[in-house]
Amino acid sequence: MLRMKALLLLAVTAVVLTGCNGVGEAETSNGTGNTPADTTSPSPPTGLTGAAAGSTGANLSWSASTDNVGVTGYIVRRNGVQVATPATTSYADTGLSAATTYSYTVAARDAAGNVSANSTSASITIADTTPPTTPTGLTAAVAGSTGANLSWSASTDNVGVTGYIVRRNGVQVATPATTSYADTGLSAATTYSYTVAARDAAGNISPNSATVSVTTGNTPPPPSNSAGLAWDAVTVSALSGYRVYFGTAPGTYLQPVGQGISVGNVTTYTITGLASGARYYFAVTDFDTLGQESSYSNEVFKDIP
Repeated sequence: MLRMKALLLLAVTAVVLTGCNGVGEAETSNGTGNTPADTTSPSPPTGLTGAAAGSTGANLSWSASTDNVGVTGYIVRRNGVQVATPATTSYADTGLSAATTYSYTVAARDAAGNVSANSTSASITIADTTPPTTPTGLTAAVAGSTGANLSWSASTDNVGVTGYIVRRNGVQVATPATTSYADTGLSAATTYSYTVAARDAAGNISPNSATVSVTTGNTPPPPSNSAGLAWDAVTVSALSGYRVYFGTAPGTYLQPVGQGISVGNVTTYTITGLASGARYYFAVTDFDTLGQESSYSNEVFKDIP
């Protein structure tokens, strides 16, 4: 029994500590034996700014957050989705799409995993500065004596080609949306030079294509059973146009007064389909916007072979 009491005494004294004054003192704790947890979030980052970096990047920066223990890093979100966790107060985002707007926020975090509220958002629009590729395969074919038909292979672009610029002899003449163009109103027996460039929605323009040339055909002669007429212009403010009259007897025309061939406001006209072996007589009148018609011009004639 004496031996058991001694063991009990040792067990009791093993949990007694000696204080600095030599008196035994009990150890204090939070009841679990652990340091209290850090539950305080950092302050939200402020001053978030962003700037486009070329046509595929954005540079972000912000002011540092504070924390009761210490900020260990930041969380960058693009359009609400986390894209980076930098340790510093800046981030260079890459791989973005041109002609697109992105929205960013930043939050701070500490070693305990506490995350601050998001910063105020900042938006960045990535400019499209990339021109389309140069059109290739430009060809030109004569279309009669006054036209040319052009075609070429489509260009490509990082966003999209919106159209083309056709230049004739170095001067812009058309902006088609497709890869072909029919040029008209050309002069007969004349050589023309063409180039084509591509453009996109941002106004970027490719270099010109290789040059092609085309020579229009000769104007075919009028048929033998025709008569070409020409007259001096009438200078009146209310002029509407001219009418042509013709017949096979002098002063006697196949068209009643007021019903001559209306040729518009031009001073030349060719009548075709006349009978062979006959002599035809011709006269011209002018008429105004009120329908008032002049008397006949002097008369001319032509023998149709």
